[in-house]
Amino acid sequence: MSRQGIGGEAAALASDVFLRVAAPPFRVGPGSYLSLMPVLEACDVHKTYTRGDREVAAVRGVTLSLEAGEHVALVGPSGCGKSTLLHLCGAMDRPSRGQVSVEGQSLAPLDDDQLTRLRRRRIGFVFQFFNLLPTLTVRQNIGLPLVLDGCPDADVAARTAIVAESVRLTDRLEHYPAELSGGEAQRAAIARAVIHEPAVLIADEPTGNLDSENGARVLEVLLDLNRRFGTALLMATHDAGLASRSDRILRMRDGRETPES
Repeated sequence: MSRQGIGGEAAALASDVFLRVAAPPFRVGPGSYLSLMPVLEACDVHKTYTRGDREVAAVRGVTLSLEAGEHVALVGPSGCGKSTLLHLCGAMDRPSRGQVSVEGQSLAPLDDDQLTRLRRRRIGFVFQFFNLLPTLTVRQNIGLPLVLDGCPDADVAARTAIVAESVRLTDRLEHYPAELSGGEAQRAAIARAVIHEPAVLIADEPTGNLDSENGARVLEVLLDLNRRFGTALLMATHDAGLASRSDRILRMRDGRETPES
């Protein structure tokens, strides 16, 4: 992997390869003219696992959709199926029944290689634990999705510089994960999740491993990127305060969607 700095050539490319991050010319979000179809749809999805001689229903007939720029919070007690539903929506697992679509493309007919490409290019993931590679610098961790997708070094450098600035990590790019605070590590993970401009950002308890101050900062970063990128954000959380900042709340219990109390 290239360790090059951000030279003049790379900086000149920034406006071309990441223009809408730096200066979006129009609002992208729910109700905008770009929201002609949901970017994420799950229709009557079920997921059943076999445990020994019995079947465990983790998700039972959940239906949801997200438009570009929309933020939906997924809430419910531990074990209610939130993480399983996120894995189904993020193409990390296949439903036992029902259908998931991303930008109008059903995931059902895609083979494993096609699902990998879809995740790499159109879906971003942020987890409770940061999952940064300890032997790579922050710069290299952030740029890794583009490197794996074969992007030129100059494009990787330019995009990395812009997303690092967006999450306020420009001065930490040459550090390693062990040298970061928890909040900085999660911001690096968020930058990595959005560097490829995904249509959908899946966040599973992104502040669950942070103190309240760093959790609030990470939430602001997520919401800012959600607005600036026009990326649909589906976030599971136990935090009622975080959920209240969303456009909609989907409540789950025992694998099913439940009405608001």
